[in-house]
Amino acid sequence: MKRMHVAGMMLLTYLLMTSGCSGWLSKRALQNGTNAMKHGDFATAVKQFERASHTITDSPDLYFDLGRSYQQLTPPNLDLAIKNYKAALNLKPTDTDCMICIGEIYLQRQQWDEATAIYEQAGGQAPDARVLTALAQAAKGAGHTDAARIYLIRALIANHSCAPALYDLGCLYRDVYMIPAEAIEQFELYLRTADSTDPRVPKAHEKVSALKQVVGRQALLPAGTKRDPGAAVKLVAEGDKQRTAKQLPKAEKAYRDALAADPLSQDAAFNLALICKDKKNLPEALKLLLRAASMEPLRQATLVEAAQTAIAVKDYPTASRMLDRLIATSPTFAPAYASMAVVRLAQGQKSAARVYAEQFVRLAPPGPDRDHYEKWAATLPR
Repeated sequence: MKRMHVAGMMLLTYLLMTSGCSGWLSKRALQNGTNAMKHGDFATAVKQFERASHTITDSPDLYFDLGRSYQQLTPPNLDLAIKNYKAALNLKPTDTDCMICIGEIYLQRQQWDEATAIYEQAGGQAPDARVLTALAQAAKGAGHTDAARIYLIRALIANHSCAPALYDLGCLYRDVYMIPAEAIEQFELYLRTADSTDPRVPKAHEKVSALKQVVGRQALLPAGTKRDPGAAVKLVAEGDKQRTAKQLPKAEKAYRDALAADPLSQDAAFNLALICKDKKNLPEALKLLLRAASMEPLRQATLVEAAQTAIAVKDYPTASRMLDRLIATSPTFAPAYASMAVVRLAQGQKSAARVYAEQFVRLAPPGPDRDHYEKWAATLPR
């Protein structure tokens, strides 16, 4: 992290003019400390900056550099690093760099609440992708994985090429939400974005390779299962024709025949599920929708229907899994967050419900639905 020291140099000029020898010594100590930092000699930097601080007591840049040097020592002296960062903040309360450095230390010490507070202070009303990613790390560390996911999604909306956010979101999808196809997508986006020197790049390659071994449509079928995709396509077309003509029994038969011809016909499973919903047979509709979702994990319409049907039958774990995938594939699709808020509330997770309701409010267009959710969110605990 590089900072300009214009204010510090102006102060040195003043000291040189008014304090004679002590001004020269302070200037030399600052120059020596800065040179030592540039060369990674943080022990020398600490000694020089401490010497300069005996005379210069009102320079936030000096205290920042002293804090950074203490933080970079081997081993680091985090207590003195925080002390000097806070001294810099006392002189310059809007110093975002200081706040972020303090947050780094809190994260390292697993002081999740303190990290959250300082990053929220750094971000203000419009936090950038860097701050949102750090807030996600604090939320995940505290066990608030839903909040972590929302922070990372917000980070990527703010900056779609924020490599740390892509990597961390991929880890969440792999390790917490158990949605491998979506995790692969995030890791591959990360690999296209990250600098080749990023130490997480080899880990991302390993994760993608392992995940691809467990993702695949053919794994859905028992060995030896026969498929006739051509026949299934014709039967689906016939089903669509009969459905348009409101000949639902004939449409249902065509879709069932299509599934028999090709058990991996996603269109047949999806359209048959819609007919079952029309007939109020929600359990079978959900079964078919889950089958369709397993064939095409990234198809939004299937995930929406599956989630809504699961909520209707009060199968909240299944609804949550479908919404997890829907949010992963369509992170700006506001209705997904509204539905997830309902699910989390039904599961007794009121603070998580608020996280999703607030995200719906951020994304939804103005109107009664957004106003209703905004008022409702305000009644839930943080």
